[in-house]
Amino acid sequence: MPLTIRSRLVMLSSALLLVLAATTGYLTHTLSDEAAATARAADMLAIADRASSARIAFGELRYWNTDLAVSQLTLAEQKAAAAREQMEKDLDRLAGQKPERIAKVRAELAEYAQFAGKAVDAYTNDQRVIGNSLLAQARQHSLVLDQLLGSIVTEVTADAIAARDQVVSEPRATRWSAKRGRRPGSPMRSLPPPYWAGRS
Repeated sequence: MPLTIRSRLVMLSSALLLVLAATTGYLTHTLSDEAAATARAADMLAIADRASSARIAFGELRYWNTDLAVSQLTLAEQKAAAAREQMEKDLDRLAGQKPERIAKVRAELAEYAQFAGKAVDAYTNDQRVIGNSLLAQARQHSLVLDQLLGSIVTEVTADAIAARDQVVSEPRATRWSAKRGRRPGSPMRSLPPPYWAGRS
């Protein structure tokens, strides 16, 4: 029994609705993934910023500790304390991302602070030879510490750039596919012919 025009229209409408539903579902899932990727990229950029901040704070700490050893000024002591506080805050934020590396940083920081503090005391007591020796030992730990921080900055920055590039590249494929109503890489599918097809 031949299909009526109404039946053919219903079949065509059903096919179109199925395609629309499949496309909508795919786009909803993809946009959700993109939102998560965007949030992750933002988090990685924030972590990279914290790593850079920690390295800068340590540079300031090292400068003001050296100045304190020479000048014995209260200002230098206050600046060194502020730099140490900032560095500790940055390390706290980084510990969740790089726990083992940050543990090594804290160990080197403790050694550096110990020798630097003893050097200041030696200079204060006019023991310059001992002070110079202690300051040299503190400097060795500071070099190791700076290398550790530098490697962390490089790693987290690379991770942040990779996450950002992924967010930038994925929406292009999504928009290209959305215009065609199909997933990336899937074959083109033709819709059912209209009811008048084949009629003379």
